[in-house]
Amino acid sequence: MSLFFRPRHKAQKDRAILKRIDQTLSRQGLPSALLHFVLFMIIEWYLLVDNGSPKLVYVFGLALVVMAAWRFIMIAQFESWYSRGPAAWRDIFILSGFLHAAIWSSYLTYRLTTMPDSPIMLLGILYTAAIAAGGTFVYSLYGKTVRVYLLVLLAPLAIYYFFWGDTVVDTIMGIGFIAMYAYLVSTAYRVADLVWSFLASNHEFKLRLSALEQAREANTVESKSNRRFIQQILQRVKNPLSGLLGVLGMLTVGEQDSENQGMLNIARRSGYSMLDLINDLEAFIEQRDQMRVPQSIVFNLRKTLEHSLADMGAKAHENGRELSYLYHPDVPERVEGDPQWISNAFRRLLDFTLDMADSGEITVRVGMVTESSKECLQLSFYFMNSEIDQSDLTSALERQLDVLPEDEDVADQLTLMVATAQFKAMGASMKASAKGDLKKITVCLPINATTQQASSFRPAKYMAGRSILLVDLTPLTERSLTAEFMSWNMNVAVWTMDRLSQQDVAIDTDFVFINVPVDDQKALLQLEKIQLLMSRLEGTTKFILYSSELQRNLFKDVEGRFIYVEKPVARDQLLSALREAIENTSTEVEEEYRCDNTRILIAEDNLLNQKVVLRLLENTGVEAETCVNGKEAIELIAKGDYQMVLMDCYMPRVDGLEATRAIRKVEIDTGRHIPIIAMTSEQTPELERECLAAGMDDFLNKPLQKESLIEALQRLTG
Repeated sequence: MSLFFRPRHKAQKDRAILKRIDQTLSRQGLPSALLHFVLFMIIEWYLLVDNGSPKLVYVFGLALVVMAAWRFIMIAQFESWYSRGPAAWRDIFILSGFLHAAIWSSYLTYRLTTMPDSPIMLLGILYTAAIAAGGTFVYSLYGKTVRVYLLVLLAPLAIYYFFWGDTVVDTIMGIGFIAMYAYLVSTAYRVADLVWSFLASNHEFKLRLSALEQAREANTVESKSNRRFIQQILQRVKNPLSGLLGVLGMLTVGEQDSENQGMLNIARRSGYSMLDLINDLEAFIEQRDQMRVPQSIVFNLRKTLEHSLADMGAKAHENGRELSYLYHPDVPERVEGDPQWISNAFRRLLDFTLDMADSGEITVRVGMVTESSKECLQLSFYFMNSEIDQSDLTSALERQLDVLPEDEDVADQLTLMVATAQFKAMGASMKASAKGDLKKITVCLPINATTQQASSFRPAKYMAGRSILLVDLTPLTERSLTAEFMSWNMNVAVWTMDRLSQQDVAIDTDFVFINVPVDDQKALLQLEKIQLLMSRLEGTTKFILYSSELQRNLFKDVEGRFIYVEKPVARDQLLSALREAIENTSTEVEEEYRCDNTRILIAEDNLLNQKVVLRLLENTGVEAETCVNGKEAIELIAKGDYQMVLMDCYMPRVDGLEATRAIRKVEIDTGRHIPIIAMTSEQTPELERECLAAGMDDFLNKPLQKESLIEALQRLTG
């Protein structure tokens, strides 16, 4: 990063624009550098005739020659020097300008003290005013740098006229130089805003013009097909929008809460349908024109997929379908890839199966498979459909975005087209198969598991040895949850509601996990049985009701303590529900995680953030010390024995990345490795790559969460 220039405008962050400006301004400065020496020769030739020249003058002349030659070298070697580091080149260019101005103003001031009455000195003063005006434009494009340049150039002359001048004219001249400085600085800011705003607008205009040209060419080639395609998309947008407006109009009449709640759910789903369609259209354009490419960062794969499944549950239940999934334990949790791309493609393919399913349960299996000696994530989507066959699905999966068929409803296939394009952009292979009405779409996506697979998910601490009763679950959900609870070291039993209702003796179990059908009529019958069961099993048994989010209003009359869980539930949400049930009905005290005899260093310049981290570490046994910049962190680590460092990325003097590089450089000789975790509020793939490249072990997003911080302590300090 440059010492004198901090990008503020959008155009200032564009390297191509900055390079053109740097090269142009450096060339414009060369004539001025040569004129400095030419004018020096004229002044000294004039003064030499009458009085001679002191030896110090030759030093100034030599310095001006050197600076002119240096400017010429910088221009001649611009490409090679600039490629080594634009910020360093810019700093050298600005510093040389400061030095050149200082030499000239010092020379002129010295000559005014020795020959104040010589008329030739007016030429030097006029030239100084001219180069001040010219330099204002040059250095105004580098932000506040212009103030320093003008101060170096004009301050010596203003000081001379104020302190060495003995006439009213001299005083007026000093005031004039101060007024010139103020005027040129204010003008510089206006010029900078005008130039950078123009460059930003011009840059954006070129991008839009390029996009417009591409769109025009595409419309020319495929005008007929695209016209039909856009008409279908608009029709699809109008349908949910009409439903949304109609329901919202009905909400203004009547005061029945349950009916209003149901209509609100319909309105929300209509809004989601419209939003999903718009997102699909945007993604279609991006994929067709290859406007984006997948990035690679480290993320939690299981959480990403499970939360995407949970988000799609409401749509399945709206159509009267159950949505379940099976997650194989061999699938790594932390992988390298683009979580946004994987989540979007996964949701779109699941959305397509929900639209295509005409009966039964929709199931997603997440597992691992080896293809061509590569570890691949295998996503399998199962759904029932009696109208389409395997060849139709295979043809849809092979369809290209730039080929829109004329004899099909392209709008129905949009979601699948975008999902397929996104998966294939990440290197995945896809195929379709069928067994009667049961259809299956399989995705094999190559993934790279990270070396750090320690998980923050630790259910055994809370659930080991507890018992749970699963009631009326669908076969696949029952299989998935049974395997999950057993992996938590829990005792699992499977019953039906009818059998449980007929049981005369008390049931000794910690949890009763009851499925509520997505059909409202069946759900109401189930809730009547649940109410009777809850009144009979009062005590330490905790009830977990597993239902659709669309049925929340059905539970308002249920008496007794229970925890509501939306289906399909993610693993961490399931654990949270069970822990919440314990906390609501038990006096058990959760054991705090302890990490005694552990010293960590917190490098954070924001004192409020320091206090937040210290508060999160309370009652953990950790001994924490703080500092406010990377320089202090380097010094403290050299002196102290720390087991971990929490390092803010952006700090004064020395930032977190530079400090980490310095620490890792020292560790090469010592053979020691201190875990360093970045703390940042900017979650971008570029920053995460910079953190890992600098030598950091992991990163935490601000504001910090206690669970994430404790997990990092467990994983990196043992």
